[in-house]
This record gives sequence, structure tokens and C-alpha cells, in this order.
Amino acid sequence: MTVTEIIPLPKSMEASGTLRGLRDGVLRVRTAPSSMIEAASAVSSAAFGIVIVVVDEDADVVLRYDDAGTSAPTGADPRPADRRGESEAYRIRVEEDGLLLTAASGEGAFRGLLTIVGAVTDGTLPALHVDDHPDHGWRGLSLDVVRRWFPVEEVTRIIDLLAVHKMNVLHLHLTDSQAWRFEVPDHPGVAAPGESYSLKDLSVLEDYARARYVTIVPEIDVPGHVAASLVEVDGIEVVEGDHPFVRYLTWGGAGVAGFVRDGFAVLAEHFASPYLHLGGDEAFGAPHDEYVRFVRASAEVIRGLGRTPLGWQEAVRADALGDRDLVQLWIAERDRFDLDKAKRTFPEEYHPLLTQAAELFALSVEDAALIGAAGIPTIVSSSDPLYLDRRTSDSSRDRAQDDVWARLGNPGYDATSTTSVLEWSPSTQEDIVDAGVRVAGIEAALWCETVRDFDDVATLLLPRLALIAQRAWDESADRKDVIAAAAAQASVWERLGFESYYRSVEVFGA
Repeated sequence: MTVTEIIPLPKSMEASGTLRGLRDGVLRVRTAPSSMIEAASAVSSAAFGIVIVVVDEDADVVLRYDDAGTSAPTGADPRPADRRGESEAYRIRVEEDGLLLTAASGEGAFRGLLTIVGAVTDGTLPALHVDDHPDHGWRGLSLDVVRRWFPVEEVTRIIDLLAVHKMNVLHLHLTDSQAWRFEVPDHPGVAAPGESYSLKDLSVLEDYARARYVTIVPEIDVPGHVAASLVEVDGIEVVEGDHPFVRYLTWGGAGVAGFVRDGFAVLAEHFASPYLHLGGDEAFGAPHDEYVRFVRASAEVIRGLGRTPLGWQEAVRADALGDRDLVQLWIAERDRFDLDKAKRTFPEEYHPLLTQAAELFALSVEDAALIGAAGIPTIVSSSDPLYLDRRTSDSSRDRAQDDVWARLGNPGYDATSTTSVLEWSPSTQEDIVDAGVRVAGIEAALWCETVRDFDDVATLLLPRLALIAQRAWDESADRKDVIAAAAAQASVWERLGFESYYRSVEVFGA
């Protein structure tokens, strides 16, 4: 197989010679006009420099809607109700002097068209024989838009990147200790001035993502992680502890229940995701009974809005989630909390917080067992290897990039190699296997405490996100082929505005 600008690599792909040259950088497709074609063309143009147009004759590709003959992916289906259960599978064959693309749905056709444009080499359409479908139904990225503000244009750039790599979930972490990033009309003082999403912005993001077959799963992170974001808001009672980050909400606190209901109602109104994320992690200082009450009440609010609750792994301790809900497993064995190491890493004023964190994290060793016993389907976001704020241990071929790790990335995590994810699988992760956890999907996470600008975002995201996309789509792909395909993505990332991707010597050579 010739290396092409495609990752994830299709499950089965043969490229045997060339068929025809594209005229004027345009891929001509015989099919009915549709919003799918418009979105595929927009992504293709931005990422590959190839425009897709509909024609009646002399087509490069004929699109046919029919059964593509493959099995459904495993795990949760993140898509809105009107798309749930649709097949992402597609098939590509040579027909006369062009290609025949067969798919059972618009989403499958969208995936197949992006495979075709990625396979175009020097303006020439290759003779392709492809059978493809994903292993996992949930292939996501969690994006922290709180610690570093992402304007709408930057989020849409990331959505295009997800579409190129056949990822289908953007989990937006919209609230945290530092800020609240979306408008709640009945609470005008809550959103960060000038750096929050208006209701119109939320709709713009939803429409943009939906067109590209990406589901936005929004999160309100409560009852912890409220610190400065809510403490100054009139009418909302925040319990304050002995450190600025030891602040939390109680369900019975003044104004709290109504505010949380209003926040989730806004998200349910503007996002079609069947899931709403309630957070539930790191509620430092909160008494257990108050934590339990809050998480259970939040889950009921979400169900009352006709959606399904999803929470970080700590939420399992509240016995609030069942086998029809979702939980997100994030604490990897490598990253179990080390109080002594943390005290050496963080300033002394953080030490009271660190002590409380150690007590809370000590409970995490039992979370997988609780999740497995409860039968809760689980989104796997293990901090090793899926947290992208982890520093890399391999050098960059651009030596100037090596210096960035002095400030970029979480200092509490041990550095690992860029390609370490290619050795990982949720099916062999020890805590998942031992506890019998039901894997519902795979989701990377980008936390932005150390991110200054979009160049930092590119450095942390790529090429690792592309490798994660491969593992979520098809674990069986050959390691060397995957690395070669990732290296071929450089021009795609640059076109999309991710020029500062990390030039890992493991991927791009010395």
C-alpha cells in the first residue's frame, strides 16, 4: 500500500496504479446535491486543497447509497437521535475509469469521500479497493476551553481536524475553577466577560460540528471545580475551604439547584447530544454525603431534560449512574497521586489542597471495581496515554521545540513517548480487565493549564491525536504503516492551521 495522507488507515486498502487526473483540483462526484457534500467539500478544501462538486456525467467518483456490508462498532453511540444506529461503513471499488463509493448513510459517505481525497497523489486519483468501518462508536477529544479560552474560530478548526481523522465526539469542558464559558440568560453575571460563548455561539458550534458528523458533548463540572468562577456571582452560595481551590457547591446552597438546572437546560436546548456531562471529579473538601446528594440530583436533572448523564469516574462513588448511563475513567495507574512528589512540584501555598487531593485520590483505586460491578458503560480516557497535556520523552527534529517542555505540559506527569499509545489498548488495560469494565468508547483529553496560544495547542495535540484516532478506529493496523501515515499528515495539519505540531523524531525521523 502506498502511504497516503490518510489516518486512521482503512481496515482494508489496496492502491494499484492510477485512474485519472483531477481537473483544477476538483473531485467530481455523481450524486444528488446535499449538505453532506457541502461539508465534505469544505473539509476537503481546507485540509487537502481539493474541492468536491456534484456532476451528472464524467464523474471521478460515483456515490451509491447501499449496504456496505460490515458490522456495527462496539460501545456507546454518541450521535443525536436522528442519526443513532446509522452505519459509518463504506466501500470503494474501481468502476470503469473512476471510483464507486458505496455507503449506507451520509456519514459513511462523508468518511469515504475524505479517504478518497486523502489518497489523491500529485493530483491523480488512484485505483482504490477499500473496505472500512470503525471498531469503536465513540472516538472523542475532550477540550478544556476554560484554562485557555478558545474563540469559536479555533473550536471549528479543531472540529475540522476531528473530521479529517474520523473522530466523532468533541467533549467541551465548559466550566471549571477559573471561568464559566457559556451564557445562562437568567444568570447574567456568571459568564466570563468577553471570553464566553453566547447562545448564538453555541448554536454555531453545534451546526458546524453536526455538518461534519461530530457530536458536541457539553460539560458543566460540578460540584467541585468552581473556585473563582462562581464565588463572586451574586445569588449562588459557594462553600469556601482553607485554600482558594477548596471550594464546592451543595445542592441545598442558596441559588445552587436552580442555577444548575438552568445551566443544563441551556446545554440541552443548544446541543443535540444524547449525553450531558455533569463532571463530578475532584470535589476537594466536599463532605461525602453532600457530594452524593449533588451528583444524584444533577443526574436526575439531566434525565429530566431527556438526556443521559455522563460523569468522571469519581461519580460512581455517589451511586448515581446505572447501566444505561456513562462514566469516564481517567486516572491511570502510572498517575496515582504521589503526595511527596506533588509537594516537591507545587508551591507551599498549594500544600493544604494537595493533602485533601491525596485523601480523595486514595479512593480512586476502587473506582474501576465499582464501575465494573455496577455495569456502567465506560468512556476510557486514561491519563496514560490519552491525556495530551503529558510531556513527550522523545526529541523533536526541530530542536527549538525541545525547549518548550520547560513550561508546556503537566509537570506532575511522567513524560512518555509520542508513539506510546500504539502499544495501548483498553482491552488489555489492567484495571479495565480485572474489574470487567464495559468499554463504551475512547476519548483523548487536552487540559490547558500551561497553554498560552494555539501554537501550544498544536504541539500538544499532534501527532498524538492522530495516533489515538487510529487506535479508536482500528487497533489492528501495522505500527510502521501508522507512523508513516502520521508523518504524511504534516501538510494537512499545516493547511488546517496546526503549523506547530510536534516534530517527533519517532514519527518524522531525526
